[in-house]
Amino acid sequence: MSQDSENRNVGAENAGDVSGANIAKYVDKESGDKESGAKHDVFTVAKRSQIMSKVRSTGNASTELKLIAEFKERKITGWRRKSKIFGHPDFIFPKLRVAVFVDGCFWHGHDCRNTKPKDNADYWRAKIERNRRRDQAATERLTALGYRVVRIWECEFQKKRRERLEEKLAPIVEAFERWKAEAQSGEAGPN
Repeated sequence: MSQDSENRNVGAENAGDVSGANIAKYVDKESGDKESGAKHDVFTVAKRSQIMSKVRSTGNASTELKLIAEFKERKITGWRRKSKIFGHPDFIFPKLRVAVFVDGCFWHGHDCRNTKPKDNADYWRAKIERNRRRDQAATERLTALGYRVVRIWECEFQKKRRERLEEKLAPIVEAFERWKAEAQSGEAGPN
């Protein structure tokens, strides 16, 4: 291992708070197969996993807050955040049996804009594909458990995609209204 590689690895180990924005500085831009032009990750799978485990999903908090505002505007209650059920939905309506995911367009592979990284492209392509497979497994498992799964892309909060957001919120609104009507006829309502 060269001195430069050792320095990069030490730098990554000492990076207590690694964020998605600065993760690229740990990737060796000079490495790669010169013949194919492909860039390779300079870290082992275990080391990359350790680095990525320090990346926390704080960037989607504003998107989640936008969804909370949508729920409040429609007077929808009974949702919970940070659920421990399989797939860790961003919001869950336990009594309605609805799980809502707010997926970041880059991290979950939405094709709404050209956000394909050029540096270390093979790594990112594989990472995003793993995320997509995990999303599919979570949707299938939650559906099998009797949940209705709603996936909202972060770009759907933009004004030009508002109609699509309305379509995705419609089943939640309908389930909540149906549940509220049942509650008024004698059953308990959501918290």
